Amino acid sequence: MQKLFTYGTLQDPATQERLLGRTLGAGSADTLRGYRLARLTGIHQVFSILQPHPGSTVEGMLFEVSQEELERLDDYEGDAYQRVSVTLVSKTRAWAYIENPKSSFRIHIEAPE
Repeated sequence: MQKLFTYGTLQDPATQERLLGRTLGAGSADTLRGYRLARLTGIHQVFSILQPHPGSTVEGMLFEVSQEELERLDDYEGDAYQRVSVTLVSKTRAWAYIENPKSSFRIHIEAPE
């Protein structure tokens, strides 16, 4: 199993069920340093997205997923996000979806106020 740090829609059990065919359970709270939450404006919705930002932290949830589930989530997240390996405050290594600097969606990202 793989560790996945989530901070937005992937924490929602209904979204998990729709994308993975199961819910991921309670998970465990954890924190990611060196990133901040920004907003990605889509056609009909606003999504959370992580941007590198020294000195900032993001609270989230840590879940276990299979390699196949990670690949499904890669497809769901699309070009706006990239999956990277991060080390959380708990010292756990996990995957996280962050801003993809090569994506054309960057023009739709607003930094927090």
